[in-house]
Amino acid sequence: MTDLYTFGEAMALFLSTDTDDVISALKYSRSTAGAEGNVAVALSRLGLDVHFYTHLGSDALGSAVLSDFIAEGVDVSAVKRVPEFTGALIRNPGTTRAVEPTYLRKGSAASTIAPSDIDTHLLAQARWLHVTGITCAISESAAHAVEFALDEARENHIPASFDLNIRRKLWSPDSARKVLEPLAHDVNLLIGGEDEYQLVFGEADPHRAMEIAYSRGCAIAVMTKGDQPIRYCIEGVFGEITPPKVQAVDPVGSGDAFTGGVIAGLLSGLTAYEAIVQGSISGARVASHFGDWAGLPTGIHGRTDPAIIAEITKGARS
Repeated sequence: MTDLYTFGEAMALFLSTDTDDVISALKYSRSTAGAEGNVAVALSRLGLDVHFYTHLGSDALGSAVLSDFIAEGVDVSAVKRVPEFTGALIRNPGTTRAVEPTYLRKGSAASTIAPSDIDTHLLAQARWLHVTGITCAISESAAHAVEFALDEARENHIPASFDLNIRRKLWSPDSARKVLEPLAHDVNLLIGGEDEYQLVFGEADPHRAMEIAYSRGCAIAVMTKGDQPIRYCIEGVFGEITPPKVQAVDPVGSGDAFTGGVIAGLLSGLTAYEAIVQGSISGARVASHFGDWAGLPTGIHGRTDPAIIAEITKGARS
């Protein structure tokens, strides 16, 4: 049995290191990025068993990405190598200017993911399924794979989370709404930014948007907005928490860290509120480091190391 089954696109990330502008940069560091993979590593760091599935090219970048996951203890035994190229992301750190990502992923290896690639036997044995709207954006077949996996989870009573995660560089708002709105129902955890809830549900009022999510069977609905208070609806009860304030150096990846922290907390037996608090600590710590995985907390059985919690909360108070 695995704690988490997730799938999506993993990319080679090239982060400029000599300037905060890809146009003028001459030096880059390579790591790995991608929403579902980030969540997979977040749970693995917290001591849970994770199976991550993707398609990688039969190229050097694909081998490098695969090695990164293996080093993190994530089960990537079923990853398929295909003739298409491994996707890549090039961006600046965002220290002095807004982050401006450049994607190389149209027609990439992961875009060939289809419903037939989902291991229904392994999924049926998982304690949790996690999917995102990004996978829906990379290709029609990948979107169908997300729909198929969610339906399988519901049929087999497997808890599932769906992160709306709308990447506007990948598709138009109208296209995103048409695909994501029918999928955003009957999940244990729905996560999205305030603007993403508005786009998918057509409701500008945050409270009302979460009410709609709850009415559609989303037991826990979480709405984020950068470093602002995190709104939530837990079984019809509304509230918010204030995330720890840290010196943010790189916001990219913090949302996935938050998601991973919440899922791990729920799997560990924390209450929904406690899990959201744990997620906020994970997100804050990653925001204070460069790179999607740097700063991801460690822990045991899905719960964050108390020393890390103390580090973040003490820093937030000072």
